[in-house]
Amino acid sequence: MRFSEVRHQERALSIIRRALRSGRTHHAYLFEGPEGVGKELAAVALAARFLCAEETLAADDDACGACTDCRLLANGNHPDFHLIHRGLHKVHPERTVRSGKGLFLVVDLIRHFLIEPSAMKPAQGRRRVFLVRDAERMNEGAQNALLKTLEEPPGSACLILVTSSSMRLLPTIRSRCQRIPFDLLPPAFVESELSAGGGLSEDAVRALSRLADGRLGVALRWQDIGLLDSLDGLGACLDGLPSGDPESFGKTLLEIGGELAGRAQESGEASSGNSGKSGAKTIPTDELRAALKLALMLLAALYRDGLVVKAGADGLHALPQQRRRVEGLAAACSMDDLDACLRAIHDAERMLDRNVAPQLVGERLAVTLLGEERALRA
Repeated sequence: MRFSEVRHQERALSIIRRALRSGRTHHAYLFEGPEGVGKELAAVALAARFLCAEETLAADDDACGACTDCRLLANGNHPDFHLIHRGLHKVHPERTVRSGKGLFLVVDLIRHFLIEPSAMKPAQGRRRVFLVRDAERMNEGAQNALLKTLEEPPGSACLILVTSSSMRLLPTIRSRCQRIPFDLLPPAFVESELSAGGGLSEDAVRALSRLADGRLGVALRWQDIGLLDSLDGLGACLDGLPSGDPESFGKTLLEIGGELAGRAQESGEASSGNSGKSGAKTIPTDELRAALKLALMLLAALYRDGLVVKAGADGLHALPQQRRRVEGLAAACSMDDLDACLRAIHDAERMLDRNVAPQLVGERLAVTLLGEERALRA
């Protein structure tokens, strides 16, 4: 909950500190930038500064961390700090909302957990702070409902919208917020943080860092779910493609995605303190599609590394532990073939975004990777 914990985001922090020093803080902020680079950490640090009761601090200092307000916030039960996220649908008073899947921040959530309480006086301190996680997941109705609060903000309320896709927000939402841009983190910093955590080989650290591309939070999450453990299964899937069939390729890809989604679900439950529940778990469709896109990302990394080898460049782009398989791809395929395979994987990702059935996506990808004529002869 300290600005000093936010690393390599000097541009964003300088804007925040300048506003604090001037005493002219905004009623609404838009923290925008890539996923996993410290946006929410900075948002909580700003909320802590707004709520801190210590009056002897300089205007742009970190929150004291010792007053009652800071301790309450650290323990997750400050009455004037409101974290708005999709999971709140499970505790909404209306049954119809609770029965939803929580795919979006719908208007009922925004009204009940943000708009209505923002009009109330603070319960304890001088301000109420509302942090909206994944703000781009507000549907159009929710965004339109929020506009009035942004246009006529209650004097004691501060809204912090955190998003990795600001263009999915209405222009009217963006224009009414003070925009705070966040940047990708230096690759060397991401590698050092992954190494410091232990448990990863040098090759795994390098692979996760390069795949995450400057997004430490993303790399750490991928480490938690064992993303790289799926590489051998995907490689075997590719190895068996010439003698197999598109249907079996699609089925195997779906199984790998399901395993990734299951591990992601378990990791999320563990971090929220809900682990240990027995019984089979159903994986929501959106989570399965997200996991399949991770599997496709790994496939694309294999083919990109194949292009690097084919071009005679030094080193591999992302997956040094897959050197032998990558060299086999480079030997078996031309530059044009490798490029066509990468385009096919990109098309598969877009098909998932358009809600095409995952099994069909895998089968279509198999046909393209193998080549239409070879697939017909298989």
